Amino acid sequence: MRQAYLITGASRGLGAEFVRQLRERGYSVFAAVRDPGAAGEAARAGARVVRLDVARPETFDAFARSLDAPVDVLVNNAGIAADDASVQSLTAETMERVFRTNVFGPALLTKALLPLLRRGKRKVVVNMSSGLGSLAATPGGFSYAYCASKSALNMLTVLMHRELSGSGVTVVSLDPGWNRTDMGGAAAPLDPGDSVRAMVAILDRIGPAESGMFLGYDGQQRAW
Repeated sequence: MRQAYLITGASRGLGAEFVRQLRERGYSVFAAVRDPGAAGEAARAGARVVRLDVARPETFDAFARSLDAPVDVLVNNAGIAADDASVQSLTAETMERVFRTNVFGPALLTKALLPLLRRGKRKVVVNMSSGLGSLAATPGGFSYAYCASKSALNMLTVLMHRELSGSGVTVVSLDPGWNRTDMGGAAAPLDPGDSVRAMVAILDRIGPAESGMFLGYDGQQRAW
């Protein structure tokens, strides 16, 4: 039976590239997007395009019921940043908006999809983090809300690992590096095709032994 992946934020950037490469490998893919009409690349790749706004957790239970199929690997990829790169630019509205997508979304979507993950053969949850969320390694100079949200996402990975790994669920954080996407900008050193190819290879092999880890696209562990 083919592995089934669910990718959030699948309409562009790393999410769209994940869909393309996973479909090339013959995997079944749910491409979760806010606007299915704008998911041309995912649809052309043969993914099952499904509507999902990760900032609306009140819709997650109905979303899970609509899938009604095992999920082997959930990739919590959807994320947003902001322009709050200094203390003076911080606002409650910005912090709440970024955390709603980057933290509340992955946490509550994983909760809603847990029954489908338990029906899957692999039972893997991947939280797409960032080196900017590393307390030890972040250089600063980027969105406070984004960096803090990725640190919080890493905490969710550890908490979920400690609760769920005993029942066979693998939970990891993954750092994709700085990529040339809409968020990363043209100056980023990594090509999304290359970094996603490396991450797909990681996802092919991870299992219970890696649960609770913060891994980079290069396969190396990242500092929390």
